[in-house]
Amino acid sequence: MSDGAMMKAGDAVSAHRAECFVTINGTRYSMLMAKEFEGKAQVNTREVPRLGNIVIGHKADTLVLAFSMTIYKCTEIFDDVIEEFIRTGVMPPFTIQTSNDDQASSVGRSTKIYNDCVLDGDVLLSMFNAEGDFVEQSIGGFCDSIARPEKYTNPTYM
Repeated sequence: MSDGAMMKAGDAVSAHRAECFVTINGTRYSMLMAKEFEGKAQVNTREVPRLGNIVIGHKADTLVLAFSMTIYKCTEIFDDVIEEFIRTGVMPPFTIQTSNDDQASSVGRSTKIYNDCVLDGDVLLSMFNAEGDFVEQSIGGFCDSIARPEKYTNPTYM
């Protein structure tokens, strides 16, 4: 770096300065029992062989939007989703909204809204443990789109 600029340590956004909401069938729930959340975009590419070129090119082709979260099981809202799916044959889509906002950072607040989410994989319906561990539930699935109503601002040293 020729000008001596460097990242300010305070701009490392703290992951626990966050909030999460889930909206199912029009009811918005504050997910204060959430322990961990990740939303990811998986980019799928295809090879592009090119005449006269020995290097295989690649082109982005499709995208998969997925989420996973771990919560303390002190709610049965996802059990309700499973029950409705069993009863009607239709899984109700839901929305997840997450925000990170570390006031010690200069980058501001970032909010993502994951739309038309559906569950995928296991949903813990009940459990117990004689050793007395906390009851935790891992939830995962896919969504059809995301919105970004609030975005971090780039630090001035960029």
